[in-house]
Formats: sequence, C-alpha cells, structure tokens
Amino acid sequence: MISGGRLGVWALAALLVLLGSSAAWGAEPGKAVIVLPENATVQRAELLLGEIAEISGPAELVEQLAQISAGTSPQPGSSRNLTRGHIEVRLRHGGVDPRLVEFQGADSVRVFRVLPSAPEGTIQQEDGIPVYEVVVAARDLQRGEIIALSDLAVEEREPRGGRLDTRSPRDFVGLRTTRTILAGTPLSDLNVETVPLVERGDAVTLLVRTGNVVVTAQGIARQSGGLGDLIEVENALSKQKVLGEIIDANTVEVNVKEAGTP
Repeated sequence: MISGGRLGVWALAALLVLLGSSAAWGAEPGKAVIVLPENATVQRAELLLGEIAEISGPAELVEQLAQISAGTSPQPGSSRNLTRGHIEVRLRHGGVDPRLVEFQGADSVRVFRVLPSAPEGTIQQEDGIPVYEVVVAARDLQRGEIIALSDLAVEEREPRGGRLDTRSPRDFVGLRTTRTILAGTPLSDLNVETVPLVERGDAVTLLVRTGNVVVTAQGIARQSGGLGDLIEVENALSKQKVLGEIIDANTVEVNVKEAGTP
C-alpha cells in the first residue's frame, strides 16, 4: 500500500498524464500523426522512429520525428516491445513536445531485428562460400575492459558453428568485455556487454513528468541497464515495483500510464 500523502501526489501526477493523453487525440492543424504497426523489422543497431512507424503531418516536424532514436535495437534474431509511453519519453528527449503528436494504430510495436541477406562487407569466394568481415580483438583483452577503437581489427571469416556478428568496429566501442578475449577472437554478445549506466541496487530518483509538472520520489534500481533501457525500480517508501526508463546515471523516468503509480 502507498502512504496517504505519497498516494495523493502520485495519483495527481497519474491523472494529469492521463488527461493530457486524452486531450491529444483528434486531428488538429500542425500536429503529426504516428501510426504504430503491431510488428516492425529493422536492420540497424539503433531504432529510428521513421523506420518503425508511419509518420505524416507538417514536413519539418515529420523529418524531425523520423530521426528520433527510440532506443537500441534488439540483437539479430530477437525482438523488443516499444509502447506509446516509451516513445513519448523518447520524443521529449529528442526535443519534441508529445502534445504535437497524435498516435494511431497499435498501442505498442514489437520490433524484430534481422541481418541483411547479403551484409555489407560480404565477400564471395570462388567455391561459393560467403566470407564475412567481422570485428576481432586486435590484442588480448582482459575481462572488464572498456573497448576502444584501437583494440579492434577487421578480418574475413567463414560462418562456422553459427551466425557471425557483422556489426562494425564502432558498434563495439564503449562496450565492456565479460571475459578474457584473446587477439583474433571475434567479438559478439557472448563476450561483450553494454556498460550499465545504472547498476542493480543503486539509489535513483524516480521521476514522473506531465507538461510543466514534475513529481519525484526516491527509489532503488532492481535491475541494471544503460541509457534508454527500461528497468524495474522500487519506490523506497511504498516498496512498490514499477518499470521506468533510465534517462541518466541517477534518474529513472516512470510512465504512470504503463506502470501504474509507484
């Protein structure tokens, strides 16, 4: 149960958000319309809004919306779910007032990532076996190292024992090794990870924003994650657990429409 004072504050914030959402519906001049499909397929490591939704409206606003990042793509062969609330948060981060946007279509979009049938950098050998350019360690890397561009090299490899990771060297810069990687070993999700911006157990500020109203509370991260990741957090007073998006090393923004009041 949430204490009476805390309940009143969070309930007010939730109500304001819900009212703001309802007022946004209905076609109005100057607004853009974002139509979310139930499923979308991408190939990039970054999710651009223009690649996962149909956008119409004023040309300048449409162009700005299309380039807004909706977060990191799932790994090839997997998927992630993006809700309208998550996208609204990303709009604010991209400098767009969500009130200038009307959502239509599905309430959320399931995004699948696939590799191109013939990835850039693929070389066809004389015997017909494709050879891919893959990123490998240029030197021995110890567990826990943060990868720099100088730590990497590109080599040609045949796909043996599974699908090769065909990301570019810059896609691995800033990632952290999860084990010792010997020189010449291909990099993949088996031996590197994103450096968590927030670690499990960290004290964070829970934030709910609606228009000019911002409500905060103290919380504890129950999962680790990077910038833009959705993680489970716990209200330090009420002990209620909700999902929120990491917006910096100390703050998690909670979408009350999706998670309920913390």
